[in-house]
Amino acid sequence: HTATCSSAKTGLKAMAVVSVSRMNMAPMGGRTRSAGRCAWLFIGVAVLLSLAREHSQAFAAGPVGTLFSQTRNVGLVAKQAGDMLSSMKNPVRTVSDTIATFYKEYPQPPVLPMYRSFLVDFMTNTHLTIVDARFKYDAVFALGAVTYYNGLMGSYDKLTGGIGASEKIFNAFCKALDMDPAQVIADAEAVRAYAKATPPGTILTQMEGTAAAADKRIADAFSGIGSSLYGTSFSIGLFTVMEGCGIDVNKENVEEWTKALKVTSSKATGDLDTYKQNKNKLRM
Repeated sequence: HTATCSSAKTGLKAMAVVSVSRMNMAPMGGRTRSAGRCAWLFIGVAVLLSLAREHSQAFAAGPVGTLFSQTRNVGLVAKQAGDMLSSMKNPVRTVSDTIATFYKEYPQPPVLPMYRSFLVDFMTNTHLTIVDARFKYDAVFALGAVTYYNGLMGSYDKLTGGIGASEKIFNAFCKALDMDPAQVIADAEAVRAYAKATPPGTILTQMEGTAAAADKRIADAFSGIGSSLYGTSFSIGLFTVMEGCGIDVNKENVEEWTKALKVTSSKATGDLDTYKQNKNKLRM
């Protein structure tokens, strides 16, 4: 680049000498002087343009030009990646998605304000459990969800003076959480009937895996609950099974039964405190 500039400067001086010599040899009229100045200006501009072109090419080929080119390429790739990411849909449903689906399934009449906050809280907690990759739906979870919902909404139809409003809300609740309402109810009733018809010792044996329940839904629940994400609905389902077969739901018994299921007892005993506090209020 330096050599190019030096060569251009040398050429500029040489042309200047030639131009001046010709001007000196010509008569010194005004037009001749003006023509000489124009010739000199033209030559100078031409040389400067040539110099600028060479300078630009050297800049583009040099490290700074390469850096600018790479920066433009990186910017283009980043833009393309951003466009691609913006076009991709998040596969995990959000809480707002679930709540919006619920109101789409049950637009009218509005849920009574005194029930709305409890229902949305229950829906939110259930949503956060279900979207977790560790979660596995089973019949004990279904029993817990149905039991909690019925306790929460048990008197709803009486207050609204209508028939079937609570059932419609439950259907919308399940669909918002991408569950089949009929399946959830059927699974819950199967476990409830099983608990009433089966001695506690047999249930514990089947929970431990020494024997298997005749109903595959219940057998699968007992064998898989320990490896699933354990949530509140599982705890309430377990408490309902214990109550159904005549076992007192206290801390010691809950610890024994969760051990049989290979579940950390602290989570279930923590849910037990809340369960007992809300039992009378929810009329479960």
